[in-house]
Amino acid sequence: MRAMRRRIWIVLVSCAAGLAACERPPGDAPAEAVEEAAAEARNAPAGEAPSADAACAEHGVSRCPFCHPELLDSMGFCGGHGVPEAICTRCRGDLEDAYRARGDWCGGHGLPESQCEACNPGVLQQYERYRPARAVPETDGAAHEVAVVTLDTPRVQRPPSLTCSTDASILRLAGAAVADRVGLRTEPVRRATLRRTLEVPATVEYDSRSRARLAPRAPGTIVEVRHDLGADVAKGDALVVVDSAVLGAAKADLLQAAARVELWRRNSVRERGLLEKSLSTERDALEADTRLSESELALAIAEQRLANLGLSAEQVAGVKERGDTSSLLTVRAPFGGTVIELDAVIGELATEATPIVSVADTSRMWVILDVDQADIRLVEVGQPVLLTVEGWEGETLGGHITWISSHVDPRSRTVKVRSEFSNPTGHLRAQSFGSARIVTRDDEEAVFVPKVAVQWEGCCNVAFEQLSATEYVPRKLRLGYDAGEHYEVLEGLAGDEVIVTQGSFILKTELQKGSIGAGCCEVDTLGR
Repeated sequence: MRAMRRRIWIVLVSCAAGLAACERPPGDAPAEAVEEAAAEARNAPAGEAPSADAACAEHGVSRCPFCHPELLDSMGFCGGHGVPEAICTRCRGDLEDAYRARGDWCGGHGLPESQCEACNPGVLQQYERYRPARAVPETDGAAHEVAVVTLDTPRVQRPPSLTCSTDASILRLAGAAVADRVGLRTEPVRRATLRRTLEVPATVEYDSRSRARLAPRAPGTIVEVRHDLGADVAKGDALVVVDSAVLGAAKADLLQAAARVELWRRNSVRERGLLEKSLSTERDALEADTRLSESELALAIAEQRLANLGLSAEQVAGVKERGDTSSLLTVRAPFGGTVIELDAVIGELATEATPIVSVADTSRMWVILDVDQADIRLVEVGQPVLLTVEGWEGETLGGHITWISSHVDPRSRTVKVRSEFSNPTGHLRAQSFGSARIVTRDDEEAVFVPKVAVQWEGCCNVAFEQLSATEYVPRKLRLGYDAGEHYEVLEGLAGDEVIVTQGSFILKTELQKGSIGAGCCEVDTLGR
């Protein structure tokens, strides 16, 4: 009787799991189905549940997750495949046939549909509840002796940690002979001048502040070109003359407005005189004053229109004095320079939308430098720049940096840097290429240590200063330039110390051993 009850219990649990699976599409995971079966299992009479290790008659596997859903918790989580270990077909090869029999199988990817992220994005989220939570270590408020910090900055560029107490330790050897036996070698820290340059590609361009692309202020026909391409011009020189009907009409409007002002001024004076003699009415006098104000406003508008067309105040006054109605509009140079572009042909139509002549002051030029994003930290405004351009390889020109872009080119990962150069001889031509050297350090005295003397202690770069034949102190360093066999030291050493070169790694190892009580050297804390 007990055996029969056991078989009936297995069939009921299997049916419950099978019915739950049939009610869901193949892409759904069996998580809810096994939980329903688990609920039935919990309600079964005590002592009659079959063992989870026994082979499942229905599915043909031992430790069957469909019949024993509690295995999803007890067998742990497969972090490599993102599912509980009990239903991981890639770790448990005996489950494939069972899943195939249930109609839950993705042939394209070789795993159950209920676990296939490629076919069912997000399907694995239902198993996250089985993933064990990360243990959080208990703390008693004391600082940890070991910390793991992930930084993208290379070690040699990292500043010393403010909370690190490495330089508060001292290593004492058992005797002076120990240093020779373990191979410690020392040398004095040296000071030397440092000149450092950064070589970058360069492109020459016109100074945008002294370059102008000019077009007539009104449409018209080109009737005269005063200067040829490459000619030197002064400020105010006439470059191109355009016959513009718009200018002629504007001058005529000005003369007409000026005549009306004079007419209504006289009329206003006359009406005021008649009003005083009671020969006119107040209304006539007010009308004359109003017409005078309107005429003066029209005159101001006409004068402003001519100013907008490029005429100076003296030229506008000359139009009124001489009755000038000429339609010749002159395009003039806004500053002294060279004609660098000329697209003016006599007889062609010119409009205000299309430049016909360009002028630039080539005595000063811009040089645009492309600095790699990783090196931009070395560049500052005001630094000298040495330039060599194609065609003048034997000559070096000097300039300085005036601007650094805040934008990084998304394709080249470079930053635009502008430098300015004097160009009295005309060697620099726009759009020519060259090579520039940015002087990031210029003959400044600096402290240098051999690279072999610098060790990464875990959070800081350190060098070991020799205090005596048996005592050594770690010094936290902030490093600067990589000078080949040496590093520049920005902080940590003054330049008059004696440091360990060969064998510094041994002292670092002993320091770390001493911090956990296993060093063969004596490690104390400095009393300072």
